[in-house]
Amino acid sequence: MVARPGRPDQLTLREPYVSAVQSGQLDAFWKKRWRRSEEYADWLAESTLAALSMEQATALYRASGGSRVKEFRASPIEEIRDSLDFLLYDNIKLESRFDECVSPEGAYQLAGAGQGFVSYLMCLREPSLFGVWNNQAERALKILGLYPETLGKGHWGLRYIDLLDVLQRVRFQTGLADFREVDQFTHWVAKSVPRTGK
Repeated sequence: MVARPGRPDQLTLREPYVSAVQSGQLDAFWKKRWRRSEEYADWLAESTLAALSMEQATALYRASGGSRVKEFRASPIEEIRDSLDFLLYDNIKLESRFDECVSPEGAYQLAGAGQGFVSYLMCLREPSLFGVWNNQAERALKILGLYPETLGKGHWGLRYIDLLDVLQRVRFQTGLADFREVDQFTHWVAKSVPRTGK
């Protein structure tokens, strides 16, 4: 996948993005999404996950950008804990765990939660390995001409692997520290950079 002519690339966007960060334009986004990321990651540690409360689970859900809070909170906390434990700590392949937690037919899919919530949790636990898959990430990749054609069809876990491959390239080419910063970058691109062409 190569950025098409007429499209902005990550290098030309890095300077205005850094300016936006330094001027505080993205402070509210970072505060809502990532300011408490270390605390949230502690809640998700294998040793403490069994004590996760509904209030904590709801805070994670809201920070991920989830908007169907009532539906999410209708799930018993035990079910939420089981789903998160499976996602983060089961020893089957990543793509299979992701699919089971996102697919409507998945055994660990939670009401009101999709790939945005699941990928956010993974990023909280391992921000150097896992990126966030949400509408802003998809829009940013379209703007950059990097949107994987496979993202809209097939196995959810394999789609996520394809997304990670592209987000890793974005991270590498922009020199961002981890996938929390990539999430902030894609948010900024989606909100600030006009989309041109197809």
